[in-house]
Amino acid sequence: MKIALILDARHTAFLSEAQEMNQFLQASTLTDNETEMWLFYGDTKPLLLPHMACPISVVRWIHLPPPALAEQQLALLISVQQRFLADTLVFSSDAGGAELATRLAYRLRSESCVGVTALLGSSGRWQVSKAVYGQQMRLTLALNAASCCLSVAAGGGQAASSGEFEGVEIDENRPALTLPWLVDFEQQTLAADNHLQRAACVLALGQGIGSAAHVHELQTLAGQLGVEIGVSRPVAMNGWSEMSQMLGISGLNIAPQVCIAAGISGAAALMSGIQHSQFIVAINRDPQAAVFAQADVGIVDDLHAVLAELLDCVRASRIREGRSV
Repeated sequence: MKIALILDARHTAFLSEAQEMNQFLQASTLTDNETEMWLFYGDTKPLLLPHMACPISVVRWIHLPPPALAEQQLALLISVQQRFLADTLVFSSDAGGAELATRLAYRLRSESCVGVTALLGSSGRWQVSKAVYGQQMRLTLALNAASCCLSVAAGGGQAASSGEFEGVEIDENRPALTLPWLVDFEQQTLAADNHLQRAACVLALGQGIGSAAHVHELQTLAGQLGVEIGVSRPVAMNGWSEMSQMLGISGLNIAPQVCIAAGISGAAALMSGIQHSQFIVAINRDPQAAVFAQADVGIVDDLHAVLAELLDCVRASRIREGRSV
C-alpha cells in the first residue's frame, strides 16, 4: 500500500498538524506500506521536519507560488499523484485539508472522508473510523474505491518533535498553474504566532461576552492573569477579535492544562476546539447551557464579575508569594 502524507509547511501550526497525522497513523492498522511526505512550501523550506510515526521513504517538496489557491494545490497534487499512484492520500485536519481531500477525491474518482481517526482493515477491505455527534459516537465506514483521500481528525494542538530529515528529498518543480479567471488578488500577512496552541491556560470567550469593548478589557485582564485569549467563531466574525484567535472547527484546536470557557453556549463547533483541555471551567448565566455538560467545573453567574474576582484571587496569591501581578 502506498501512502502520501500531505502537509503545508507554510502554516504556523505545521508541527501540530503533523502530530495529528501521527495520532491517525498510531490508531490505524497499517503494515508493509511505502509512505512519502509531500510538503507544500512558499519562499523557503523549514530546516527541521516532523518525526512521523512510520518510516518515510521520500520527502517531496512542492513549491506553491502566489496566490497559493486550492486550485493550484490540486493541480500540483494530481501531477505528483500520476507518478507515485498513492492508494491513500492523507491531509491535515484544518478546513483547507478537508477541502483538498474532498475535491481531489472527486477529480481522481476515488472516495473521501474528513475528520478520520483511523484507517482499519487490510488491503482491499479498508474501513475508516471517525467521531460524530459531538464526539459522542464512533462511526465506521467501508471504503469501496481502490484509493481514498482522507483528512485526519483534530488532535488538540500538541506539536510533533522535529529534526533533520535523513533520507531522499525530491523537488517537484512543476510549472505554475495559470488562472485566467483571476483578475487580481490581495495577500495579507499572516498574524504572528499567538502561542494559543502551546498555552498552559486559555480564556475562551463566546458571544456572551457582549461587545468588542468587553473583549478588549478581557485581553488586558488575561495579560494580568498570564493566560492566552481564544474566541468562538461569532466573536471573530463580529470583528471583536483577531481571526487568529478563533477556536473550533473553523479555527484552532488547543489542549491547555486549564481552559476557562466564558460566555460560551457549548455548541459542538466550538467545543471541538477545546475538548482536549485537561480541565475546563465554564462560566455562563444560563444554568441550562450545554457547555456545563462538558465542563469539569460550572459557574452560573455573570462572567465579568467572576473573572474580576478571579483576578483579585490571583493578585492576592502572588502578593503572598512575593510576586507582582
